Amino acid sequence: MIQVSSRAVFSGLAEVYDETSSPDPISAYGAAKAAAEVAVRFLQPNSVIARTSLIIGSAGDSDHERLVHMLAAGAPGALFTDEIICAVHVADLAAALLELAEGERTGVHHLDGPDAISRYELGLLIAERDGLAAGKLQKATRVGRGIPGPVRVVLDSTSTQQHLRTRLRGAREFLRP
Repeated sequence: MIQVSSRAVFSGLAEVYDETSSPDPISAYGAAKAAAEVAVRFLQPNSVIARTSLIIGSAGDSDHERLVHMLAAGAPGALFTDEIICAVHVADLAAALLELAEGERTGVHHLDGPDAISRYELGLLIAERDGLAAGKLQKATRVGRGIPGPVRVVLDSTSTQQHLRTRLRGAREFLRP
């Protein structure tokens, strides 16, 4: 059994979270994901907990990509410069999950790309790849807008990556035009 979990199980207080880091959620969603991890491990001790972050596609079909397209077209809104994440490409994530499902590995695995970047920088990369007007993307800070939740959650996938054939690429690589 594989449970796909989230970076939301962490508060963002640590600089980096590896597979041995204990969840310390600060949102209801993160608490629910952390509780689900505990339940899955209790009910299926040989399961895989696969934590990931923002998932990006190649055809502009993720929520973040759609948002960037709307903002570049003039819709109101902004991308946060202070929310730091490690995006993963949907094809890399799918291949890694399949590999974990077919293998002998159990326990917690982080499946994220190695690039810790802001949502704004990610938006610029998407705009460049898709030929959008990057100059129309507005910046804001999550903290400045008073939006609760973790600001910087960097999942370290180094340990998991050592056991996978699938290479988890960073956003700066998979979003290169």
